[in-house]
Amino acid sequence: MTELLRKRFPGRPIPQIAWHAGLSSEMRDAIKSAIRGGTQGVLYCSPEAVVGALLPALYDAARFNLLSYLVIDEAHLVSQWGDGFRPAFQMLAGVRRGLLAACPTTPFRTILMSGTLAPDTIETIDALFGPARSVQMMASIYLRPEPQYWVYRDDDILSKRRKVLEILRYAPRPFILYVTKRNDADDWLRILKAEGYERVASFHGNTPHAERVAAITAWAENKLDGMVATSAFGVGIDKRDVRTIVHAAVPETLDRFYQEVGRGGRDGCRSGSFLIYSQKDIEVAKGIAAPSLISDDLAFERWAAMYDSADKLDDYGMLCEIDLGTVPDRLRQESDYNQAWNMRTLIMMARAKMLELESQSPARFADLESAAGGGFDADNEDDWAEYFRHTVIRLSQPGHRTKEIFVRDLGAERTRAFKSSNAGQDLLEEMLSASHEFSALLERLYRNHEPGRTIIVSRACGGCPADRAIGGPVQGYAEPTATGIEGLWPFDAATWTQRFRHLDLSSPVYLLFPGPLDAKSIYPVVEALVSTFGIRELCLPASFRAKEPRYATLHQRVPGGMIFLQDIAEERRCGSMYQLPRATIFDTLDIDRALLDLRKPVHVVLASRTASDPDHPLRHLGDTGSNILTQEQFLRGARS
Repeated sequence: MTELLRKRFPGRPIPQIAWHAGLSSEMRDAIKSAIRGGTQGVLYCSPEAVVGALLPALYDAARFNLLSYLVIDEAHLVSQWGDGFRPAFQMLAGVRRGLLAACPTTPFRTILMSGTLAPDTIETIDALFGPARSVQMMASIYLRPEPQYWVYRDDDILSKRRKVLEILRYAPRPFILYVTKRNDADDWLRILKAEGYERVASFHGNTPHAERVAAITAWAENKLDGMVATSAFGVGIDKRDVRTIVHAAVPETLDRFYQEVGRGGRDGCRSGSFLIYSQKDIEVAKGIAAPSLISDDLAFERWAAMYDSADKLDDYGMLCEIDLGTVPDRLRQESDYNQAWNMRTLIMMARAKMLELESQSPARFADLESAAGGGFDADNEDDWAEYFRHTVIRLSQPGHRTKEIFVRDLGAERTRAFKSSNAGQDLLEEMLSASHEFSALLERLYRNHEPGRTIIVSRACGGCPADRAIGGPVQGYAEPTATGIEGLWPFDAATWTQRFRHLDLSSPVYLLFPGPLDAKSIYPVVEALVSTFGIRELCLPASFRAKEPRYATLHQRVPGGMIFLQDIAEERRCGSMYQLPRATIFDTLDIDRALLDLRKPVHVVLASRTASDPDHPLRHLGDTGSNILTQEQFLRGARS
């Protein structure tokens, strides 16, 4: 991004736009000052930085309406519970709520992005970032055509190990060897070292920070041939030339499997996916994935233990700081997944509308920030781990400590989670059986038909056992189908109705020019449409943007800074569904009737008065149309 900004703004100093562990204390202070002063522009950072080091500065910026967007990438991680579990991802929902409450007038917008979102993850996002009516979704899901899939079962431990080693010996590199348990990652690294592999490293949830940084740097600089990892590795690491993904364990969900397979072949070239598993691996995966493991009794025990040890932040005990490391008496000791199960319990309660996640107080962060010298430091990882182990919740069910009420309110959510888990397990077992085409299974995983949450999956498969059984994968690749935003801010037609009383805004408005349209001469009209008359979607020939660079800066003339620019050639194939005030520019004398039939709050058609009337092809539009503005009329109205 820094390089892109340098090219776009040559000669202009570009600020530090990434917050990371290698920054000096002076640079950290400079970024915080820029956030507070509204001059930072954009900042890339981890969720841990948002809920930690940057929190006081972000609150100060929010109080002065200096935040415009909160953009969260890899949003599917709010539902991830394996070794890649990071409580800060879930805590972002509470921080967002706190920052929105701090904004005195105009709230910032939140954008959550992911390459894949399963229906269960969408429901979690609705619960954490909702209410659902305020969360709009736009989706265009296409499956990766690069991976070729291979699956093999071997219940003999030594035989399975030999097969994995054989794959790694002959498969193209770089490779990632995925396992589920942290101990397995360390064991496999020792095995590979003993086999003579020198350019390998491991990465999992317990890998110290300094080792993580060294491994990621060596991986990015092509100094490693392979990485042994749990699901903690891969997010935000875009190495394009990974050729082989090997799973020596069964991922707990098909979604996790596909996410990890997607680390390969990002350069568009072929990649290989090898899954070598045993019955024991299946049992481990089921143990991690199944929410049925947390019974009514254990769920209540977990909640009671967390609440009883929580710091009460109000007089009524409804606002609490929860320690995710709290262990119920029955479990006696903390396991690797205890924090994840506690957070899962809180999110199930949030989905059952028993509580909401809230933000840590910025003041609480001050002592730790001071001890860390202004930010994260590898020397005080334990202190930071303690900080991120706490989250703040606001209860909305007064009877939460009564077991009958707790079980009643959580019951429907547990039933839904149980059904979702069973459906996921069925898909995983079908994948392991190698009897179904992988793209068909993935299409079933990601498709969604809930109102306002429609996802249509464009299938593709580079080859899998089911394909090879019938002679090869089915050729062909369907163009992804996009489902658009269905709810938008209301359109105020007052400016139109006050200045052009004769127009019928329920029909296309024809803004006619005396001669052919060209990019430069009509730009003042387009600018007025955008800045004064509320147009937020502009469909125009691609040549206009090439000939007139001012079209690239039209967003600067829009309150809110966003406008959709559509290519008219693409629109002829599939018109946009966005319910936005729109202008369509025709630079030829032929007007496409299909583009006139789009439903819009207002649709302005810019054309030559000598263009053919689509309803009367032998006559000019200027002679037959009734819902018409001339160029002179429009400019006069724009000035008034």
